[in-house]
Amino acid sequence: MRNGKHIITLCVLALSLGATACGKKKGPETNTPGGSAGVPSDPTTASKEAKEDFASIAQRYKAAKDRGALSKGTCDELSKAFEDVYKKYGAQMAVAKFNSGAVYEECGDTEKAEKIYEDLIRDVPKYDLAYNNLGVIYWNRKQESRALDQFKKAVDANATTRAPRNNLAAALRNKYADSPQQPDFDAAEKQLQTVLAVDSGNRLAYENLARLYYDRGRLKDKSYLLLADLVVTQAIRVLKSSNEESADIFNIKGLLFMQEDNQVEALRAFKKAVEINKNHTDAHMNIAMIAIRFRDYKSAEESINVALKDQRQKKNVEAFLGLGVALRGQRKYSDAETAFKKAQELKSADPRALYNLGILYHEHIGPATEAKSEGGFDRKPYEKAKDYFGKFVSQASGKKELDRYAADAKNRITNIDDYFKNIEEMKKLEAEAAKIAEMAKKAEDEEKARLRKMEEDLMKEQGGGGAAPPADKPADKPADKPADKPKAK
Repeated sequence: MRNGKHIITLCVLALSLGATACGKKKGPETNTPGGSAGVPSDPTTASKEAKEDFASIAQRYKAAKDRGALSKGTCDELSKAFEDVYKKYGAQMAVAKFNSGAVYEECGDTEKAEKIYEDLIRDVPKYDLAYNNLGVIYWNRKQESRALDQFKKAVDANATTRAPRNNLAAALRNKYADSPQQPDFDAAEKQLQTVLAVDSGNRLAYENLARLYYDRGRLKDKSYLLLADLVVTQAIRVLKSSNEESADIFNIKGLLFMQEDNQVEALRAFKKAVEINKNHTDAHMNIAMIAIRFRDYKSAEESINVALKDQRQKKNVEAFLGLGVALRGQRKYSDAETAFKKAQELKSADPRALYNLGILYHEHIGPATEAKSEGGFDRKPYEKAKDYFGKFVSQASGKKELDRYAADAKNRITNIDDYFKNIEEMKKLEAEAAKIAEMAKKAEDEEKARLRKMEEDLMKEQGGGGAAPPADKPADKPADKPADKPKAK
């Protein structure tokens, strides 16, 4: 079971003094946007007047967000207000400049946010969260190398930072998962252990460390699956003590069960993950794959559609292949074809969509067309199936993992050709049978006509040459009945 790349995108807004960058906090120093104590951008060193101006705008932002009223105009207004605070008070209110960009990022205008973060870094080179947020922006654009560079700069700018260090580790973990190299693994492990050494309840660090060990276990060394399980167990216990749960941790727990081929417990863990976070992309994808194995196609379709709300999944071939199978299983053939073609469009070098399209036409659309057809056999669906299987065989050549499917595709092409021959033979036999039936009927009609003529000739001979009388009328008038003799008295 495969999962798309995943990095924790932090809640980067910190719109009240002392707030953390994301979620609950252990103390006001954790991920405070101003950086570490003593840095000029630390808001605790700002004047009372500067703090009050900042807090006023932060409150306006919170009220607008709570009302769901972050329109483009409101975002422009709030961003400008934070920018004005920065211009008025300078470096002591670098947090206002940061929030000016964070507002735009929250509102989806990452280009404006990017420019503001870059300006802030020029003014305050040690502002770690600006580097972090730039890294997140680049990551979401699939510019992983640039993202990794920004996360490294964030960690270099502030040795005590948590959020950027977690993201740096996550980026290194993803790099390792794509191409397992020991230095990437060591660097990611070191960053995460550093975070946990100073913050033993850091949820993101547990999530990334568990996934790092899981990736190493499935890719290189099975013993690391045990380490991943230990991290998962510890994370659940530690987080529970602070009334917190992690969807990512339960998703990894499910993946570990899948390594043991325990699909029932895996499904339970994945469902727990989406119970914690109803839009958890990876867990929904994993639920869908298990549901397909259990032929629960409706549940699979529902989970994949939730996963596809994640913009990164819209380029995930696995999601559209899975969706196609789920739709095909529900006889939604047109929608299934669209899903498979989308998968093919996303990655033309991956021939699996071609195989699935062949199956769709061979096993489903072809027979369904025949069942509805009143005008005889329709070759077109089967010709399409042959075409897809042929293309699949060509593209799958040299790919060992697809050898079994290529052999099956070749066999199906042969079967379809044999089917066509059988249909033609049946047509010939049916034509011959019809001809024989026609000849038999003609002979029968001729025999009936011969017998009828013989009967007519015979009756002519018996009736003196006259025609035979109708069967329901007497031939001649009967003789007069003699009178009764008188009876003796």
